[in-house]
Amino acid sequence: MIAGPVVILAMVGWLAGFGGPDASAGGAEAAWILLTSTPWALGWLLAAVGLGWPLRCWLLGCHPDALAIQVGLGVAAMMVLDAGLGALGVLQWGGSIGAWALIVIGLGLLTRQLRLASRTAPVLPLLAWTAVPAVAVLLVAACSAPGWLWASEFGGYDALSYHLQLPSEWQANGRIVPLEHNVYSWLPGYVEAAYYHLMVLIGDGLGAVYACQLLHAMFALLTAAIAGRVAWRYGGPLAGAVAAVVIVGTPWVVVVGSLGYNEMAVTLLLAAGLLVVGDESIDTPGAAGALGILVAAACGAKLTAVGFVAAPLALLLLVSTRPQRRLLFAAVAAGSVLVCLGPWLVRNGAYSGNPLFPFATGVLGLGHWTADQAGSWSRGHAAGTGFAGRVGAIWHQVFRYGLGANPDPTEPWLPQWSLLPWLAIAGLAVSAARTPWRRPALRIGLVLAVQLVFWIGWTHLKSRFMVPAVVPGALAVAVGVAAVADRLRAGTLMVVMGVMGVMAALLWCCLPGAIYLREADGAPAARIGMARIVSAVALPSAATVLLVGDATPLYYRGDVAYQTTWDRGPLSSAMRASPDDPAAWLDDLREKGFTHILVAPRMLRIWQGSGWNDPLITAERVIDAADRYAILELVSPGGERLYRLR
Repeated sequence: MIAGPVVILAMVGWLAGFGGPDASAGGAEAAWILLTSTPWALGWLLAAVGLGWPLRCWLLGCHPDALAIQVGLGVAAMMVLDAGLGALGVLQWGGSIGAWALIVIGLGLLTRQLRLASRTAPVLPLLAWTAVPAVAVLLVAACSAPGWLWASEFGGYDALSYHLQLPSEWQANGRIVPLEHNVYSWLPGYVEAAYYHLMVLIGDGLGAVYACQLLHAMFALLTAAIAGRVAWRYGGPLAGAVAAVVIVGTPWVVVVGSLGYNEMAVTLLLAAGLLVVGDESIDTPGAAGALGILVAAACGAKLTAVGFVAAPLALLLLVSTRPQRRLLFAAVAAGSVLVCLGPWLVRNGAYSGNPLFPFATGVLGLGHWTADQAGSWSRGHAAGTGFAGRVGAIWHQVFRYGLGANPDPTEPWLPQWSLLPWLAIAGLAVSAARTPWRRPALRIGLVLAVQLVFWIGWTHLKSRFMVPAVVPGALAVAVGVAAVADRLRAGTLMVVMGVMGVMAALLWCCLPGAIYLREADGAPAARIGMARIVSAVALPSAATVLLVGDATPLYYRGDVAYQTTWDRGPLSSAMRASPDDPAAWLDDLREKGFTHILVAPRMLRIWQGSGWNDPLITAERVIDAADRYAILELVSPGGERLYRLR
């Protein structure tokens, strides 16, 4: 048990030497981050597991998969509490007393449970140790300053814009509140609420980013562990190990899991939900209630979980329930969902009059938006292509993503699905052909089919949005391998196949490392532990700066205002008041207290081309006005232009 962590840390140290000025310093920095930031993330997680204990006992009683389900329920409960108590300002009572109280309660419950439980150390199959290279990459990448990795995520743009930025603003505000300059604050944000909890505990938003990234990495590892338990139920220890290794070694999991994103909470809760549904009939309303909690928290983590988690689990609940009890169980599950999504619905309703804002604006109200903004949001979150384009997207974004020629050279093209889609199909075909494995194959296939239909019909058709399919995909591979192993039984061929399987698994888990080493022009480790240094490039002291085209203010120190492409800010109102008078625009900003504007021409042009931004704000109009009526003080290497208002 000790050898595994030692090997992982050794690999972390080795990986941390790539791209930095001093390999030993990079390894030491990564070790320091893991030493100082992991306890915060682990404390949150263990407290969550403690909160899951009474919830699991109440809803499910004794269960063969009690611990794994308890982890899922605990994470769900903690996120719901963070969202609700955070909105009320409770987590920042007395500074951070409220946040600590929740941790202490959870850890106290877990301690009580451990005193009552029998202690047996888990035994990992040999195959599970092949995941070590992928785990090492996951951890070392989580130690990198946000914004440096990965190319497919444009440096984790979404983390800089809202996943990590919003919790920092909430901490400054004293509570979780919707912000009119950042539409993403109106989404449920349950994972962001967990990050907010960590920032309150640590007392420093920027200092907490590594703990947030490591918490998300832990969600990825728990996804693998819980999905491994699902596969164990289907096909025994071998299937369990295969599923876990496949998940950890899938590059998309390492990429997304090492960032301060929210997808891995969705996959964790999906895996826990599959355990609740199981492969047998559901006999109690409590199980339906537990399923509702997991579904609600998944949707609270990321709203696309409606199709990736809620829809497939609802279908499995339907087929796993006796007809005469379906209505009751559906009502119990729906009630759990409504209660657990309550913090979001009540908050949005109170601030905008529309509980679902920025959705359903045509029915429930526009809130602070205009009809044009709502239309841009709707267009920007639709695929915008016909049937042929959607079919092509399946091929390019899923089955051959990163393999062969790039159909769109403007987009990153890396093998981040590896061969998982093909192996999943093969696994389902093999297992469905044999009677003992047909039932789990059909259930897994149902989940994959629902997810694929949702991805095709209701998403951007981008590869990353299919990440929740890694869970049923890995299960499909696992049951296929178990079916083949069952057919081979014992013998020389079985031994040979076993050795080949271990080698294949090790190779599978090395692919994330190969992608990592090519990141950032071959210097992936150059910004390990560099968040504070990056932020040290401060704006002028005592300046009040309006960012125009830059919606990633995480690293800016000082008084900064910004807005996302969907939102309208001070410059929009100034331009509407005096459409043809550029001097008046800057006078209006100065009257509102701004001393500087920072213009990001490249991003403005991207927003303009997409049709999402305020049509009045173009790079050309803003730069022309600033060049004429303000003083250019700085042009950054990236092309951003800092102007001082006269």
